[in-house]
Amino acid sequence: MKYYLMDKNTEIALIEYDTNLNVISKIYKKINFEYAPLNLYANQNRKDFNLEKEMNRWFKGRGIPSWRKDLERLLKNLNVKFSDELLDKAYGLSLSDQYWINPAENKLKWKDINFFTNDFEYKAFLDASILNKSSRNISLMTPNNTTDGMIQKAWIIEKGKRKLIKGTFYNANQEPLNEKLTSIICRYLGFDYCNYEIEVLENKLVSKCEDFVNENTEYITAYDILQTEKKSNNISTYEHYIKILEENGIENARINIENMLLIDFLVMNIDRHLGNFGVIRNVETLKWEKLAPIFDTGEALNCDKEISFMNFKDGNGRFFGNDKKPFKDYLKYIKNIERFNISCKKKVIEQWSKMLKDYQIYTGMQDERIKKLVEGLEYRFNLLGKYIEKNK
Repeated sequence: MKYYLMDKNTEIALIEYDTNLNVISKIYKKINFEYAPLNLYANQNRKDFNLEKEMNRWFKGRGIPSWRKDLERLLKNLNVKFSDELLDKAYGLSLSDQYWINPAENKLKWKDINFFTNDFEYKAFLDASILNKSSRNISLMTPNNTTDGMIQKAWIIEKGKRKLIKGTFYNANQEPLNEKLTSIICRYLGFDYCNYEIEVLENKLVSKCEDFVNENTEYITAYDILQTEKKSNNISTYEHYIKILEENGIENARINIENMLLIDFLVMNIDRHLGNFGVIRNVETLKWEKLAPIFDTGEALNCDKEISFMNFKDGNGRFFGNDKKPFKDYLKYIKNIERFNISCKKKVIEQWSKMLKDYQIYTGMQDERIKKLVEGLEYRFNLLGKYIEKNK
């Protein structure tokens, strides 16, 4: 079936989409290809770049990944066999960008179907994803078909705002608390961040945050940004990324990247992969507006460890494609460490302790784990404080 690949109201390309195999089987013609996903546009003329293959990789990447927690159960609740079947059920629409596929023979209008300004049914999908409830009346005309990541999640509408609900992955049920903690720290330090709140849904702890993309913007990952320009051998991936940002007019690029590194050091975030930081781009002008706020710090503070293996003195995180970068090395990338004022330490630790105890009935955490988490955060703050003093 022929579709137009769209960016909001702009036609990007005319394609053939095989609804049986769930693949883009042909690209008939490129139209306004400068509006295509950044990686596709930037590399379209490379001899070793198969545009059709890469467009399929990009489109499939919009779907629910095969490593989503309890995926088999979710698909059963949704009455589908494979997550790829969901890709075209809502024309590929998302709440992270404005891309979609428009039937060539029966064209639709963006204003009539997008999820930024049009309501969608979400309760049944939320139940299926987070609460393990099945329903015969689940609507698949939803942005929940295009959510990535391994944690169970679902978009909802609350007082007209689009918000993402996220569950937990590890036995400690700690991720929502970590998200909230990072929001608190970022607020005290004056960083640009995505604010997370904690909720309890039928005795299950979840986090909730508002969409930081709107009907005029899109989120572009660091991975795609790094694919736009070949790196020289004499420059690190870190500096290469900042160089690209500055070349595209992102203000305070280095400062905001350093802020993210400081947070990841402080809470020992092990999952800062190239997909959960990036840039906000205007889909009308294609102008790079700013860096995305700091978000997705659930996998932190030893949440994946049993009590006896918890260690806050050292560890490794992801760092620009390096999966085993020691946290102690993160601070070396910050040029002016003196600019950070961590006098909020006492207040943050008090709030962290209270939070852990307030939600203990839902997390099931042992007192020993809570004690270690409080002492661990204090240790990380003290470690940072000593480094700041030493480098004044």
